[in-house]
Amino acid sequence: MATESKNPSSTLENKSEIGEENVSAGTREYLQQLNGYEVKGPIRPPSDQPITTVSWWRGITSPLVVLFVAVVVMVALVFFGFGASTTPSQSSNSSTASSSANSTSMGSTSSTNATPAPSNVPNATQNYGNQLAKYTIDADGAKHFTLTAMQVMWEPVKGHRQLAWTINGTVPGPMIRVTASDHVRITFINHFPEATASHWHGLEVPSYQDGVPGVGQNPIKPGQTYVYDFTVHDQDVGTHWYHSHYDDLTQVPGGFYGAFIVDPRPGSAQAQQAIHADVEYTEFISEFGSYYVINGKSFPDTQPIMVKHGQTVHLRIIGASELIHPMHLHGHTFSIVAEDVHMLAQPIQRDTLQIAPGETYDLTFYAWAAPGSIYPWHCHILSHLMNPGQTGDQMGGLIALVEYAK
Repeated sequence: MATESKNPSSTLENKSEIGEENVSAGTREYLQQLNGYEVKGPIRPPSDQPITTVSWWRGITSPLVVLFVAVVVMVALVFFGFGASTTPSQSSNSSTASSSANSTSMGSTSSTNATPAPSNVPNATQNYGNQLAKYTIDADGAKHFTLTAMQVMWEPVKGHRQLAWTINGTVPGPMIRVTASDHVRITFINHFPEATASHWHGLEVPSYQDGVPGVGQNPIKPGQTYVYDFTVHDQDVGTHWYHSHYDDLTQVPGGFYGAFIVDPRPGSAQAQQAIHADVEYTEFISEFGSYYVINGKSFPDTQPIMVKHGQTVHLRIIGASELIHPMHLHGHTFSIVAEDVHMLAQPIQRDTLQIAPGETYDLTFYAWAAPGSIYPWHCHILSHLMNPGQTGDQMGGLIALVEYAK
């Protein structure tokens, strides 16, 4: 079911309006193939079915039964008419509320981003997030990152801006990547109009560094700066992420999340178990207002997964959503090699994986197909493959394309 929108132009037929210059050649070819599809031949009607007379029909058509049913129906109609005539306003209000509740398919969680943005919120200056975060080396050897919480107007699809609660102005925020045994220092600057805090999801850090207001720290108020300071260890190796832990029902779906990757120390036991791949991608599965997004973008503006024939591909999948999304990869079988940073003793082969809120997975697959091949990677809840204003014959939402180099 499509969600109503004031901006219905993000459809396949209106592809030119959402910025063809931002989509890859493979995505453009895939869209052209979808738009050129026509149904071949007539649709056959269902075959005639013989009418069967059942044995109980004669019993229920006896005069006494018919009279009894008629009396019950008449009494019900009289009482229904009396009730309707005495409470018209209540019936009308109920109908109006029902209509309003059914006007969107995303539920109440999308109302946060639907609130009009303040006029002083700037447009995002970058089209995509998930960029590698820069750091400096402090005198004590710590890797020092700076994260700034700031609101921007973000485009899940070209030309459709919505208020976002970002880190450094992008959705997702920058990727923090360190090595086990690193001393990490993060200066967090809050330019949000409300308090916030950052939780380091899955990392084994002291409670006063865990980023939960009321437990280990006070909320970081607007205009304040807070410094997180901790060391990552061998047990932290893998795919982690960070996200808001204050007013998180607003801030996390609004875009406050990012990857935190810990690589193994050379020579460690974790290094011996490390995933070896030719290419690596990190994919956040989430919602953003009334859009379903991968790394903050809805199809056809999602970034493709570019591969070459013969490569081993590593996907880091992170569930930043409020929903469960069964993600399916066309044309390939992937191996689940780690769940919530824990390496599996035996990889599990699948082609569909349910991503629950907060979960992380590491997947690998072999790029076996011919050069130029294109395969969708998408949620299998089909209503999640639509953008606001689209209908069932159009595609959007949680779709990314695996594109083979030609």
